[in-house]
Amino acid sequence: MPLKTASHISQLDGQRITGINYSQLRALCRISGRRDGVISQSSEEAHEEFMNSYQKIFLRPKKIMPAIPLGKIRTPPSLKAVESQASQERSRSQSQGKQTQEILISHAIKALKKIPIERIQQDLQAIHKVLKIFPCFTTQLSEEVLHKISSIAIVETWERGQIIYGHNGFYLILKGFVKPYTYEDSKEDQKMVAVGVGGFFGSFEPPYPENAGIITQYAQTLEPCEILKISHSGYDKLKKEMLVQDYAMKRSLIQGCQFYLDWPKVSIDHLAKLIQLRTFPVNQVLVKEGRVCPFVAYICEGECSILQDIGSLINPAKKKGGGIKSVVVGRLGPMESFGEISVLQDQPSPCTIVTATELEAGIIQPETLQGIDPVTISLMLQTAQPMCGKLSQEEKYKEYKRQEKSKEWDHIKKQVLSDALFYNGIRQGCGKWTLNRGPGKTTDK
Repeated sequence: MPLKTASHISQLDGQRITGINYSQLRALCRISGRRDGVISQSSEEAHEEFMNSYQKIFLRPKKIMPAIPLGKIRTPPSLKAVESQASQERSRSQSQGKQTQEILISHAIKALKKIPIERIQQDLQAIHKVLKIFPCFTTQLSEEVLHKISSIAIVETWERGQIIYGHNGFYLILKGFVKPYTYEDSKEDQKMVAVGVGGFFGSFEPPYPENAGIITQYAQTLEPCEILKISHSGYDKLKKEMLVQDYAMKRSLIQGCQFYLDWPKVSIDHLAKLIQLRTFPVNQVLVKEGRVCPFVAYICEGECSILQDIGSLINPAKKKGGGIKSVVVGRLGPMESFGEISVLQDQPSPCTIVTATELEAGIIQPETLQGIDPVTISLMLQTAQPMCGKLSQEEKYKEYKRQEKSKEWDHIKKQVLSDALFYNGIRQGCGKWTLNRGPGKTTDK
């Protein structure tokens, strides 16, 4: 094979060439089986050895590894340097957080200056984000109340040197500084420092007479201020509206159950006052078979599975492990109830109830039912239905076998489909034509 000319020696395969290694060149020429003539050809082994070794005759520049120049070697950073760097990072993150907070507050001020009835969803979200920043809201109010307050809060603009009385609402400083004072003008008031953004005075509700002197009653602005205000009347109206909505929802939850449709209004009102709203996760056991129900429940959203134990019907020799064998005998969905008979008559439940999906329900604790009138209790016992049908042992066993066969058939279908995809080179996260069939396995085409 002829060597490349001198004009091509300066660069080979994109790499710079500095010269020829003649010792390697002589070794290349001594390969047995190689022929230089045009008529006779080299053997296949000699040609392959030549092709694998010929690039060694070219000299390339040595790679210079990056190094620190002498005299400039860095010493490990001292503890003070590390602390200084950490403090700089903290101050940088704090400044970024402060800038973000200022942007959120400016957006909230623009939204608060609108009349509450004119605020759109984006305005309410901007106000809600700011309310969640300050602990004076998050520690005293629930998330639901915070959402509602976004629609009644307003902002007031005050000039320097004005007095703001806090006897009729709650005030939060969004911009500027104020000096707070208590109800009585005392020497301690003169020592109180000014408060800025996030400072507050007043109260959500009118204070009781014994607490009137504890809270801040008024404040003096030290510069132009923007102050968020929630009036006592607005907060009181908001709470009443929420109570009305909550009560109406609980009442509709009971009336929605088919067995409570014909109940008188008075009895429904008695139960609605006792209901507590709860959310349960998936696969949570609400009631265990053989035990008294822990509460009476009215399902709002979600589903429950009703299970019955059939362990006595299974041959103990064939049981794998000591787990309880159960069969699904029914389901409970929205606008259905359970637990009335078990709780009121202190009877063990004939079945187990497990949440099949996330469940939202209104529950009534047994102790709260003790003070309810006899008419309502008798109505509950008359209208409540058994949580599960009265299946015979043979019917339970047949249903169990049917469900087990259904589970087995579903498993076989999934396994067949998975194997078909697997052995045809189709796997999640891999290409269609991949050669891998499993760990350490390949197929030859």
